[in-house]
Amino acid sequence: MAQMKPRRQGEGKDLGAEKIPLLEVEAPQRYPAAFLRGAACVAASIGWMLASTALILLNKHLMVTDGFKYPMALSGMGMVFSSLASFLCCRVFRVVSMKASGMVTMTFYLQRILPVGLFMAATLLFGNMVYFYLTVSFIQMLKAFTPVITMVFLFAARLETPSRRMIYSVLLVAVGTAISSYGEVNLSVFGITVMFLSEAAEALRLVMTQYVLVGLKFHPIEGLMYFAPACTLWLVIGIAFTELRSMIADGAAAIVARSPLMYLTAACLGFAVNTLAYLVIILASSLTLKVLGTVKNTLLVLFCAVFLHETVTFVEGTGYGVSLAGFMWYNKIKMEGAGPGDKLKPPIVKAEEKASRRPDVETPTCHQKKPEKV
Repeated sequence: MAQMKPRRQGEGKDLGAEKIPLLEVEAPQRYPAAFLRGAACVAASIGWMLASTALILLNKHLMVTDGFKYPMALSGMGMVFSSLASFLCCRVFRVVSMKASGMVTMTFYLQRILPVGLFMAATLLFGNMVYFYLTVSFIQMLKAFTPVITMVFLFAARLETPSRRMIYSVLLVAVGTAISSYGEVNLSVFGITVMFLSEAAEALRLVMTQYVLVGLKFHPIEGLMYFAPACTLWLVIGIAFTELRSMIADGAAAIVARSPLMYLTAACLGFAVNTLAYLVIILASSLTLKVLGTVKNTLLVLFCAVFLHETVTFVEGTGYGVSLAGFMWYNKIKMEGAGPGDKLKPPIVKAEEKASRRPDVETPTCHQKKPEKV
């Protein structure tokens, strides 16, 4: 039986004396894939903005209107749900790939992750407590002040060296925040202090996360699986010492039993905000998430002024506009990171300190022999 020879590329079939050349089929263009990615990015962005806004308004309603005046307990419910949901995603259903499971030992967890969980708990505590003293619209305006506190802590930790333009941008944010505070009708000094404590705790959490997790790359859901239980532990300790007696005396369990679906929704929204934020970063960038946060805060201020009838004065709105300008300038500088005077210096870390932060890397000593060349 004659063997069939493979036809060379470009040759056609013999039909008599003529050779019909093969048609070259162009590869299908990837417009559908790009369209789907863009649609997914838009859906994740809108979903994150809606979930974040709904969580803010729902937490305000539960604590002020519904009478559940226990900010740590409310935060603890959300953290318990996030702990369970992230554990199921990582360990049970394997939806998320584990990148640092072998590196997180008990010693590493106690020394690195547990302190970060403390500041995470403080952020949630003060972030919920502030709803008792300030309006939702004014709280969103004060959130623009976060880069100022973050830059101070990054500079103190020697993780960044701010440029002249960056300093000017955060000063512009500070001036706008001061103007907004001056124009606020229902100003509460204690409420502003609580809000700044929340922002300081959040800035410290970010700085500590950047400092103590050098060399480790967590998937955000995997990181939540480690950080959420640590945060829950600190919240439970705080509840035991500050809120538990009042909760028992006031019948807090009956308040939750009266409308359990709302409290479950608040817990689900907390996990959804983290998950959708990760999707936005993957599909777009972290800068996109920051811009979306600014847009969301602005729209929430308008929503509260129009539909919730919160008073926003002209001076307050002008100050908020100045803060937004400084905030966008700050993000632009961070995105560029270019220019001889604007480049950020890397963190100053000693060689032995780098090795000590990686639990899987041993620090070489001077007595160890160099490997012989083969």
